[in-house]
Amino acid sequence: MDKEEYSLLYELENTHWWFLAKRIFIETILPQKERKYQILDMGSGTGGLSKFLQAWGHVDCVESSKYAFPFLRKRKLRAIDEDIMRYTCKRNAYDIVCLFDVLYHKDITDDAAIIQKVFTGLVPGGVFCITDCAIPFLYSSHDKRMHARKRYYLSELVKLLEKQGFIVAKRTYIFFFVFPIFFVSRLLNKIIPFSTVGHISPLINSLLIQMCTLEAAMLKYVQFPIGSSVLIKAIKPS
Repeated sequence: MDKEEYSLLYELENTHWWFLAKRIFIETILPQKERKYQILDMGSGTGGLSKFLQAWGHVDCVESSKYAFPFLRKRKLRAIDEDIMRYTCKRNAYDIVCLFDVLYHKDITDDAAIIQKVFTGLVPGGVFCITDCAIPFLYSSHDKRMHARKRYYLSELVKLLEKQGFIVAKRTYIFFFVFPIFFVSRLLNKIIPFSTVGHISPLINSLLIQMCTLEAAMLKYVQFPIGSSVLIKAIKPS
């Protein structure tokens, strides 16, 4: 991300509807809180989701951006200062590994290599949780500020995971109900560069959270056909 985006991310992560909704979606694919899990959050950014994951157990963070570390310290999180492409996962060390909006980044030069690292690091039966940016047509100036190299189709990531040996237990697009808003916003963003994330009316913020909460409740029964992001739960075979 551009340097200024880290400060904005830290400021909004605990209040903005998009970040809160993403946590609600992610919780639908995490295991029940039956015990304390060993968790790896690769590409932890300013640490909002790493902090969220602590409700499930001990979290190891991996992050390489010097701009993220002051915010990780503010959250009292200790991160491994390592580029993900060079990072080596300990074999069979983690119950859960998370890649939240990481694969799309321009510094990731080999998706398959990253997924294979995760496979190595997970215990048999371990859970791999992924969110990432979806629908290549939506690529805009916002993605450039986030240092994104691409957006994904859901089927593309599913095939990649299965090729690396994972069993895909849940696959869906997310932000389905608000997708028309995303579509129009990103279409305009292709023409007129502007920030797509910022402070909004508390009423609108609350309404959008409620819409996404309803969508999350439906994920137990539905695979949504389109959305601005993908959500995947994959299992390492026992």
